[in-house]
Order: sequence, then C-alpha cells, then structure tokens
Amino acid sequence: MRVNKWTHGIWLVLLCHGCIEPYEPEIEESRELMVIDGRLNDQAGNQIIRISTSSPYKNPEFRPVSGCVVRVEDDEGTGVTFLENDPGIYQWELEPDFLQVGKAYKLHVLSPDDLIYESEYDTLFACPPIDTLSYRLEVQGSSDPDVNYYGIRFYADVKGTQEQSRFYLWSFEETWEYLAYYNIQYIWNGSVFQDHTPQLHGYKICYLSEALEQIQVGSSSLMGANEIRQQPLHFVSNTTPRLQEKYSLLVMQHSLSYPAYLYWQKMKAQSGNTGGLFETQPSRSKGNISNINNPEEKVLGNFFVSQVQKKRITVSEDFDFPIVGFYCPLDTATSLEDFQVDYPYIMYSLSFMGRGPPYAYSYRECHDCTYRGGVTTKPDYWDD
Repeated sequence: MRVNKWTHGIWLVLLCHGCIEPYEPEIEESRELMVIDGRLNDQAGNQIIRISTSSPYKNPEFRPVSGCVVRVEDDEGTGVTFLENDPGIYQWELEPDFLQVGKAYKLHVLSPDDLIYESEYDTLFACPPIDTLSYRLEVQGSSDPDVNYYGIRFYADVKGTQEQSRFYLWSFEETWEYLAYYNIQYIWNGSVFQDHTPQLHGYKICYLSEALEQIQVGSSSLMGANEIRQQPLHFVSNTTPRLQEKYSLLVMQHSLSYPAYLYWQKMKAQSGNTGGLFETQPSRSKGNISNINNPEEKVLGNFFVSQVQKKRITVSEDFDFPIVGFYCPLDTATSLEDFQVDYPYIMYSLSFMGRGPPYAYSYRECHDCTYRGGVTTKPDYWDD
C-alpha cells in the first residue's frame, strides 16, 4: 500500500467538519402516494419495475405494494406481464426482439384496490456509442472555506448521427482495488486457535463493485451536429480510499426521448449535487404515469425505455493530493487471555522468533480484506 502521511490529518478535518449541525427544513408531509418506477433497456437480463407508496421525508424507505398486475405493451398491442419476485419488485426477462428502436411502449398497472395506472407511450431511440472517456483533476469546495476536497472528474465525448437520440442519461458502476494492511498468522475465536504460520495467503487484495445511485443527463439538441464534448460525469474525491490503488468506472449511456429527458433533468436538479436516484422522492417532478380513472391523483415516478451503450475507464495513478485510507490502528496482546468477547481476533506474532506472543492485531478488516465487502477474485477486465 502507498503510505500517505496526510491520512490522519484529513481524518481530523473530516471529524471536525462532521460536527456541524445539519439544517433540517420543515416540510409538510403529504398523504401516501403511489410510486411507480419503470426503466426498461435493451440489455440482457431481468428488467425490473418497482411499485411502492411514498414515505416521510425524514424516514425514507421502500414501502412495497404487492399483488399488482404489471404489464408492458408496445404500440402494436404486443405485451409482456411482469411477475412479483419480491414485495413490490416486478421482474421479467424480455425477449431480445421485444424492445426495438423506433417503437413506443407503455406501462399498465392494476393495483390490489382495482385502480388502473398507465404511463404515456415512450419511444425507444437509438443510442450512439461513447466516443471517449477521460478524467482530470478537480478541486471542490465545501461549506468550510478552509476545506477543499481533491479528486478526479470523469468526462465523456459522444458522436452520434442525426437519426440517433440527442438526449442522454448516464449511470455508473464503480470497482476499486484495496488492500488489507496486515498479515494473518493466527485466528482466535475464543475456543479454537488457528495457526497459519508464516501467514494465511489470499486475503490481502480485494475488489469491490457498486452500482452508483447517481446520474448525469445531457443533450446535443442545441448543437448542429449530434455531438457532446467533455460531458461531466462522476466525481471521485480523496475522502475515501477509492483512488489509493486502482479504480475503474463503467459508464452506461442511455438514449432518452425528450419527455424522459425533461423528467430526469428535473430529478437531477431536485437531488442537488449528489445526483442520487433514490435519496429523495420525486415529489416535485411530474412523471408520465397517471390513474386513468382519477387523473387528479398525484402519482410519483416515471416509465421510460432506452438503448444502452457501455464503456469502461480504469485509473491507476500516484496522485499528488492526500487520500484518506482505511483506519487501522495496531494493538498488542501478551496472551490469549487478553482478548474478550469480540471474536474472532486476527493477529500476527511480534516475537523475534516469529511465533507466539506478543501478538499484534487490528480490526478484522485490516487483516482480511473481505470483511470490507469486497471479493478476492480479480475482475476479468482488471488488467486490460
């Protein structure tokens, strides 16, 4: 691991910064509303439609609506019915030829109360490929004028034809490599003492992948050519260990119809700088779904279809700004009797003989990288 002398200083700054009392706005809670979220694309695998009711602002949660009949139809009347695999989660694996460029699709939902919700038709437009992905260093300010966050911002260049979509949504999946700082020589679970001298291998390097609840939207509609230069995408800051070793971002570019673009543009503005898809409910953004028997009922959410293009960029660089590392203080024990309750303990010997006490130990995450949620299997694309 690259040692970073600034790590402890940044942790101190972040802890002090975290002492600021957040502002809690007074928001008048409305009655429970139906929330229908449907996003279909041309990628292989299960497609998902989520149906729930709204939750309070201060206690956001997924409140599923079970027992619905969910159907998606094209503009020729051909349709498929989605099945409820988990409460409020309706899934189906679409046939490859069901979603076709140029065709329009709508969502139909029959609730357990026999209420009928329908979306407007949304047209599937062709999506041009991502031409290039790049990144550059960026400094972001904070609420404290004396504190800045360093990191990298990713950018996309897009070149499309006049027949392809001019409206885009970008979503992301990140993967990063991280290390366990200390060896595993012994594991003590309170009753069994495992000796792996000189050390247990295979838990030093891990890879963690996460889909980001963040979007960006953009358009080339005001340009003569269907091109976008340096579209800002995801920002990775130095306040996490993500950039310490190696970082990879999978960018998924979705084609949008103009109405879908307007909706997601409002959603992006509503969610503020985070751009989170689920951090706030779309209470101010009117979607394209309504109760056909009661058009005055307010329905949250939106239904859209898209073609998707993917491209990956990987970063492995020794940055000249400090990067926060995972906190791994070492402690020592002279015998196994020094350990209490919080089993198992992972440790290694400090003896000049290389075996036995005294033992050095830290958090389990600092010895075994899988305790931080990652896997030891290297992704196929990692060394490309």
